[in-house]
Amino acid sequence: MSFTMSRFSWVEVEAHQLEHAKALHSWDEVNLGYLTYEEAKAEADRCLQCGTPYCQDGCPNHNPIRDFIALVQEGRLVDAALLDWQVNPLASCTGRVCAWEKQCEGYCVVRNEGDPIRIGLLERYLGDYALKHLDEIDLSSWVGEGHGEKVAVVGAGPAGMAAAWFLARKGYQVTIYESWYLYGGVMSYGIPEYVLPQRVIDLEMEKILRLGVTLKTGIRVGKDITIQELKEKEGYDAIFIATGANQPATPGVPGEDLPGVMTAKDFLMKATEHLLAKDYSLPDPGPVPVGRRVVVIGAGDTAMDAVRTSLRLGAEEVYVCYRRTEELAPSRTPEIAHAKAEGGRFIYLVNPTRFIPGPDGRLAGVEFVRMQLGEKDASGRQKISPIPGSQFVLECDTAILAVGYRPETDLAEATPGLEVANWGGIVVDQDGHTSLEGVFAAGDCVTGAKTVIHAVHAARHAAEALHHYLMAKRQDPLALLEAATVG
Repeated sequence: MSFTMSRFSWVEVEAHQLEHAKALHSWDEVNLGYLTYEEAKAEADRCLQCGTPYCQDGCPNHNPIRDFIALVQEGRLVDAALLDWQVNPLASCTGRVCAWEKQCEGYCVVRNEGDPIRIGLLERYLGDYALKHLDEIDLSSWVGEGHGEKVAVVGAGPAGMAAAWFLARKGYQVTIYESWYLYGGVMSYGIPEYVLPQRVIDLEMEKILRLGVTLKTGIRVGKDITIQELKEKEGYDAIFIATGANQPATPGVPGEDLPGVMTAKDFLMKATEHLLAKDYSLPDPGPVPVGRRVVVIGAGDTAMDAVRTSLRLGAEEVYVCYRRTEELAPSRTPEIAHAKAEGGRFIYLVNPTRFIPGPDGRLAGVEFVRMQLGEKDASGRQKISPIPGSQFVLECDTAILAVGYRPETDLAEATPGLEVANWGGIVVDQDGHTSLEGVFAAGDCVTGAKTVIHAVHAARHAAEALHHYLMAKRQDPLALLEAATVG
């Protein structure tokens, strides 16, 4: 073990936060992390350097947490980042938006007696440090010997960015096609600036482009160009689909198409585009009108983002309405805490039954029915049922629907032979190979909406399988043997 009891503490080193009064009136990042190496080292020194690093078991991507913390302890921050980048090219992003308390930090043995090691904050610190010194890092040595094959990556969200990183490191000529104007996918359009600034995603993408990757935005594969055309006209030897899960779900109750009712996806995208329009030469949709009172339906992380964004856009009252209790809410506990601290109000055990128009035809209120918890189902989650006669109306100017996402079906509908599940996810084998020869897929478009680190892990696995597929096509006997054993 590398620690000594004289420097060990059961209590975490607290991160810096933007002062509350300023946070409510700006889009500046609220969580500021550790601002000095001394703070990061003090937290890293709490790590016991366990012989069996359970924290890595808790990480969906099995990041080398114990070892990069050891490097932070030694002051070797760039080396720590390079080690993490071997498997996670989005360290500065995951260091901001991962569900650490359920994943790596949830498995930390120190939490048995005190505060878990703040792994997310340490990953953020080392990742940010390396990105600030990117010009001093030679990434050319990370690119393997090329064999001329071209790979198209469809989608520049977390899975697409990760796939491009891993494939470029194998020496392939990689081009990313992104339909939106900004790259980053859900990280850019679904996570607000005060949580994950676009400048951080910019630097993560710059790192990937330095491996020789080409990025093309504003091109919708399936509409502007097809998968077949990418193969036959553009000469790509393989294709990696990473289009995410961007189709918002709705509760399916009367009136949800009224003016004033919008999905969280549309709301957050418009807010982002308006905020970043000037700096990124984006089409400006103009400010998003929210009125005085906003109702957000749902209690996931996206719902918390909608609450905090509404308040920054001038709403006086914002209510979160969720059909279960706070303990059963899907959002991370810190996100709920931020939403409350900034003024969000919470109403639990209610479900919308209809959206009510006013005299002008716009939304004027939402009717809810109160819910009650019952017996647990097969998954162990308590069932819910409405309480007869408990309906009530909550007046509002805007309702934001944050009840989940599923994959879009446009690409599948434009791609003959691409098999999809009945809920819209692309069907793949254990290695990410779709029903089409040489076409792989990973991330939310396969699994449904998950976290950024889940997308990175899925992309890493499928990119490795794609690599073995192309090696086998070269008719190299050794490559064929490796391809037969991958996965």
